Amino acid sequence: MSVQVAAHLACNKTDKKIMDVLQNIKSMSLNQFLSLQVFEGVYVLALAFLPFLLAFRVVTYIILAGVALTTIVIGYRLLTLRLVNPEGKVVLITGCDSGFGNACARRLNADGYTVVAGCLDDQSEGAKCLQEMANGHMIVVKLDITDADSVQSCVAKLRTLCDGRGLWCLLNNAGVCNFGDIELSSLETYRHTMEVNVFGTLRITKACLPLLRAGKGRVVTMTGSTGLLAAPGHSAFSMSQFSLEAMCDSLRVEMSLFNVKVITVRPGNFFGATGILNRAGMEKLQNSLEEIRNATTEEVLSAYGENFLDKQYSQLSELSKSTAGSLAKVIDAMDDAVGNTKPNSQYLVDGGNQLLDMGNILIRIRPFLPTAFHDFLVSKLYRSKFILNGQS
Repeated sequence: MSVQVAAHLACNKTDKKIMDVLQNIKSMSLNQFLSLQVFEGVYVLALAFLPFLLAFRVVTYIILAGVALTTIVIGYRLLTLRLVNPEGKVVLITGCDSGFGNACARRLNADGYTVVAGCLDDQSEGAKCLQEMANGHMIVVKLDITDADSVQSCVAKLRTLCDGRGLWCLLNNAGVCNFGDIELSSLETYRHTMEVNVFGTLRITKACLPLLRAGKGRVVTMTGSTGLLAAPGHSAFSMSQFSLEAMCDSLRVEMSLFNVKVITVRPGNFFGATGILNRAGMEKLQNSLEEIRNATTEEVLSAYGENFLDKQYSQLSELSKSTAGSLAKVIDAMDDAVGNTKPNSQYLVDGGNQLLDMGNILIRIRPFLPTAFHDFLVSKLYRSKFILNGQS
């Protein structure tokens, strides 16, 4: 066999191995891919530093000292934790019909705050559950943050209830969530999402600021990891959440003049534990996608693939199965934001029912990654095989 033929065969084998590796990477889930990278990184670091650890005891001592210092800092924060006295303090929570708002209203009521629970429908099941808890500290009001008269009526009740003491906390939780690719979603969908999530939140916040200044209180706004990571098929919701992040950043500096704290809470993958992707939410999603199908031209539907919307529903259904089964971690963060004398300005709460919340991991590592590689990881997480193979 000639040298040239041997070299040619060797190149073919190398190309085949490379293609096999790329195919394996493509077939991996995002969890598998990142787990592999973490394992390889730890393995390489261990091989690189093990000789130094063995040769230089001082390095080992430094690492142990770092671990000890971290433990001391965490312990100090826990020991110096101070909570406000909830007696006489009034908290307004919007969007208490279900989900985070309803659960947080019950928690803060148990803490001893006077809770004004704003419900879009004061006859909803969630509102009735809160009304049954009425003990002088739980007050359920009908509140539509998109309606100026409804907001002013609520603020008038707050002013009477606060009796000159001011409002301790406005907890902005009300909002809507929509799914759909940009080309397939109507402008009305974007307008409605922004009207509720952005302008509604802005309306109730502006109306409450005089009471908050008087009480040297705080504004706590629920945004979500979607306010930091714009995912495919989530553009309307993400746009509204990014807007809320900007609002809170500006307001935090503006209100510091009056000792009013402005805090954002960003839940990760809790979609299935709330009304967004639970059983009722999935039914609404199916109806919404059907409306998109009926309003979209055949030309556009054909470009995306005949079963694109069905596969998108399947992908979101899979996402709902990977979400956290409890709201407890988010409610803990909301409780801390309301009651801690020195709360964090921002809380990013990991969700999901696996070891890592991959969406939040992508948020944390984004500053260190090239855009193209980050987009690849986002696509692996949010598009999956249901969408990526949609036109096969």
